Amino acid sequence: MAIYLVGATNQRIAVAEAVSKAVGWPVVKATSTAALLSSPSIPAIVDVDDSTIADAKGAEFLEAQPLVIQLVEMEDFADNDEKHKSRQAVSRFDVAVGSEPDVPLAQIVQSIRHITRLSDGFGDGTIDANLNLDLGANTFFLSLTFPDMRECLPLLPGLERGVDALELRVDLLQDRTPWSILRQVAILKSATQLPIIYTVRSKDQCGAFPNDAEAIFKLLGLGLRAGVEVLDVEACWDRKIRSHLLDAAWRSYRGTTRLLGSYHVVGRSTTDQEALRIFQECFHDGRVDAVKVVLTANSMRDAYHVHELAAAAGLPASVPVVALCLGEVGKLSRVLNSRYTPVTNKLLPYVAAPGQLTAGEIMNFRRDLGMVPSASFCLLGHPISKSPSPAMHNAAFQHCLLPHTYSLFETEDVLDLKAKYSDQNAQSFGGCSVTIPHKQAVIPLLHRVSPSVDAIGAVNTVVVEREAGTGQLRWVGHNTDWKGIVKPIVQRLRETGRGVTDAEGRPRVALVVGGGGTALAAAYGMTSLGLRLLVFNRTPSKAQDVAARFGGTVVHALTPESILEATGGQQGGIDVVVSTIPSTAGFLLPPTLLRAQPVVMDVAYRPAETALLAQAREAGCPFVQGAEMLIAQGVEQFQLWTKRRAPEAVMRAAVYATVEELK
Repeated sequence: MAIYLVGATNQRIAVAEAVSKAVGWPVVKATSTAALLSSPSIPAIVDVDDSTIADAKGAEFLEAQPLVIQLVEMEDFADNDEKHKSRQAVSRFDVAVGSEPDVPLAQIVQSIRHITRLSDGFGDGTIDANLNLDLGANTFFLSLTFPDMRECLPLLPGLERGVDALELRVDLLQDRTPWSILRQVAILKSATQLPIIYTVRSKDQCGAFPNDAEAIFKLLGLGLRAGVEVLDVEACWDRKIRSHLLDAAWRSYRGTTRLLGSYHVVGRSTTDQEALRIFQECFHDGRVDAVKVVLTANSMRDAYHVHELAAAAGLPASVPVVALCLGEVGKLSRVLNSRYTPVTNKLLPYVAAPGQLTAGEIMNFRRDLGMVPSASFCLLGHPISKSPSPAMHNAAFQHCLLPHTYSLFETEDVLDLKAKYSDQNAQSFGGCSVTIPHKQAVIPLLHRVSPSVDAIGAVNTVVVEREAGTGQLRWVGHNTDWKGIVKPIVQRLRETGRGVTDAEGRPRVALVVGGGGTALAAAYGMTSLGLRLLVFNRTPSKAQDVAARFGGTVVHALTPESILEATGGQQGGIDVVVSTIPSTAGFLLPPTLLRAQPVVMDVAYRPAETALLAQAREAGCPFVQGAEMLIAQGVEQFQLWTKRRAPEAVMRAAVYATVEELK
């Protein structure tokens, strides 16, 4: 993995070297098109000189690459600059650069890191597995009305609370030139981890931008090149110009930008037939990810009826629909809209649309109307008094304005859970986390379990679901431990330029140490990645049980010879180590196994630096501390319980307030 530059200037070399330091990729300076074409691996190309673009082979090569980032300056956007158009033809993304302090180097690096992260993609072009979480139940986006994003930076902590995305209203910006807009995106992205919705709202659609389709869609194309997470595409314009943008988005930006088809009816009534046609028009023949239709309410009945129309529009159930009404009497429509509701905030200069409410106001209404009843969650186990889980989950509930609570339920008898949450308490029980010694014992209490539980044989999460039709409550068991292990390990593999296969295409090797329920989850996670599984435990029979369950191999001694034998002679050593045994065991690896610089994970989170992690850090190995697993599995639990995206940064901060974060 490397960052390639072709004929770059000193400033651009400085940018690439800063990015290299941030993401851990080396910089390769190609002096010619031929040198670029001969490069064995091209994960990213940052900046390309004009001679490469002019070369037919070079241009053809660049057009085929998924991640070509063009560094642009203000003068590059001159209308007569054919060179800029040529650069755009062979690159996918634009990042604004300029002299300090206009464009700080750290901000440029952040923009490129953001784009490279997004470019991992979210599906195969047809399925977006995360859509129903990001646009899930009780989600909101804040419509920013600042003329310059620098004005909102000091206010971001208050602006971000309770919302899941920030809408950059390009039509409300003071300077709407292309280079300035790129800068505004970069300013916002450098300060927030929330997704950006990029909107150019026209005057006839309740916005401020002139009704100029060509200018609007040119700026929408700039949004794609800026790497925004969501692009709002108005459905009021001619289908030909819309199709041109949608085709480009599906062809080149399917893994980076979601599309939101929108339409606003301002100041007039609509017939049902017209409204249904608008919903379909916003769907753009299935080429968008979500639909947003805003009508004008003349009565309270209209606030209900817009949702009836949304249900009758014939859109696929998998497509999130935002259905709202403008105006004071339309406020109820925003309460009834269950997902991705646009909101305002008292810290904004003004409200972006008539009738907008704050996220807090909407959630208070929903709670009072019984739309979001309070639920009780807990951690079931023994001993658990020092667990950070209550702090983590309560912080997440509070941030998302959910009226839920999470507490400790310490008991040695798993049947106490059933006794507590029966009869009058059953309705308020939302689910629980499960830890030792109940991960297997809780299974007989459940109505059904997920496939991961069937495979692993252990439960760490219980979700209470209401059965459709009968309304009966069902306890469903899940296992998120394996995801908590896999997520940070995959991240470390990427950061160190390693995939799940080696240079010869063979699966990399993972060693799981231990023989209990967490070892089973780790083994399941490693095999789900396609890694070759080795299992070591001081009790060989337990190691054999884990290995047999997932097609792994028992290692009886942690020697190079034993590892080589267990892998069938595969050279290269071990790539991943996951220790699931108590930190008090003081487990260490033989130094010879650290020479290959494996990713080392210890699931124990207290102490933060176990003996194994201290050894790995001393040897310069990439490592994963146990708190990372705790956070990652907790994120998955929160999402199962709430059917929405978890505020991971908030949960992370809550955990590291009680557990040391290793750097």
